[in-house]
Amino acid sequence: MADRPFPKSIFLDPPKRLLVRFYTSNLEKFLQAKTVLESYGIGLQYFKTSVAPYAEHYELGKEKLLAAAIDEVKKTVGRTSIFFVEDTSLRIEHLSRGAEDYPGLSVKEWFAKTTFRELDQKLPRARSKRGAVVKSDIALHIPGLASPVFFHGETTGVIAESPPKFPENAIYPWLTPRSFNGWFIPEGSEKRLGEMPYDASLAYDFRVKALTKLVERLEEYASVLNLPQESYRIVSEPSASQFQQLLFPPIAKAFVVVGPACAGKTTFGHIALRELGDIPFIEASNVVRSFRTAADAAPSSFEFAERLLRKEGYDVVAKRLIEMYRLTSSSAFVITGFRTIEELETIRARCPHVRVVLVEAAPRIRYARQIERERIPRQTFSEFLQADAEQWSLGLLRVAEDFADVRIINEGTLDQYRRQVLAVLLKPEKPRTAGVSLNLRPQHSLRVHRLFRCLSVLDESDSPMTCAEIANNLNATARTSTNERFSGKPIPPNNVNKVLKAAVGLALRDSSSSGEIKYAITDAGRSYRRLMKFYDSQRE
Repeated sequence: MADRPFPKSIFLDPPKRLLVRFYTSNLEKFLQAKTVLESYGIGLQYFKTSVAPYAEHYELGKEKLLAAAIDEVKKTVGRTSIFFVEDTSLRIEHLSRGAEDYPGLSVKEWFAKTTFRELDQKLPRARSKRGAVVKSDIALHIPGLASPVFFHGETTGVIAESPPKFPENAIYPWLTPRSFNGWFIPEGSEKRLGEMPYDASLAYDFRVKALTKLVERLEEYASVLNLPQESYRIVSEPSASQFQQLLFPPIAKAFVVVGPACAGKTTFGHIALRELGDIPFIEASNVVRSFRTAADAAPSSFEFAERLLRKEGYDVVAKRLIEMYRLTSSSAFVITGFRTIEELETIRARCPHVRVVLVEAAPRIRYARQIERERIPRQTFSEFLQADAEQWSLGLLRVAEDFADVRIINEGTLDQYRRQVLAVLLKPEKPRTAGVSLNLRPQHSLRVHRLFRCLSVLDESDSPMTCAEIANNLNATARTSTNERFSGKPIPPNNVNKVLKAAVGLALRDSSSSGEIKYAITDAGRSYRRLMKFYDSQRE
């Protein structure tokens, strides 16, 4: 399986950023290109038209057709935009003659009038004689270049021996039984391209291969664009109206989506990317990957992330993505995959308007999704649970409910989840649909919150404390103080142990040779206290 694309700093760090447009009347093509390019950090705009933005003269051949399309689009929008067009072609080996592909560039028209049964009757029964090659060709217009730049991607495989019976994909509409993707089994896979999970399809998709080559070239152009030369214009001073916008910025929709592996976090981001338009979708795990070098290839993803956080600070990923995406107090975004409380605290400080969405599903359901996604290496269920425990050890997932504004229970179909996500995206304050709840966070004051109270005692101590010492400190002063942590019922020492033992990452547990258990607060525990106090103050 191919690695999921991750953001490249050249598209996000410099002050000058490429603005790229895709000209197509096929919305599904655009959504696929947008999903891929946005993953690299490239904003992609859509030429919205009810008719084809250019004529397709198949008789010209592939490159001449695309070059003519570029010239036609330039007449409509001018020569100063960076834009590209794409054309898909197909070669069915048994029906092609020599170098001439069948149906070739006219695959769209051919598919519209050909049923699977009709094609199947023309092909041999032997799988080895049902070969096909699906091709994607892209022509990129760069202002100042006389000719387009071309990119090619193709996938070899076979035509299936039976018509497709899998359902539509509500999130990734290009993975569908309604196109040739539903008839085509790529080489190296037993599944049709259209029925693959998104992650698995990246290694086989012909258009993704062409888009990846396009991204590599855009990376070069972005670098040139930001060279310290006089070949770019200096941004003018903001006008009075722009100053007014800066002083009173609109409050945009911003979401941090947290949850365990395979709960649906990335899918949430892709739905937002499709439904909300130009809103950055940022995967924290991809930002972590941007720190990796060739020398870091050996450790597992978790080991590398843990090492990075320990060395650079547990909020380093949040700081990095704030810098990469230039997030402000009025930014719109979807961030997925935070694992530490410090990350959430950092993003909350920069973007107070952010809403935290907790996505959950039963472990067996999440494990089945991981198997379906064909992730390599494949884990047993016990290994999957162990990986869960590793992620929980970083702190946030164990206490995520204390900070979440919305909870989604994602245990139904993909279409049901899409409706849940849309309800949250469009009306986050009142997302009325099954499986979505606003009944989160501590329903009582911090004065009676047991974990908060125990951590407060530890935070004020200069040394580790036993459970009895923590309980005595809480219970003795509860009768004499109105301090924030001293109004709850007494907590027996064994319950103190249960509370802190469950708070993995928030308190360090140490057993002495005598069997005496002591606890000390961690930086994550202090971050937890600060965030809890912030939320409590908002409620008041």
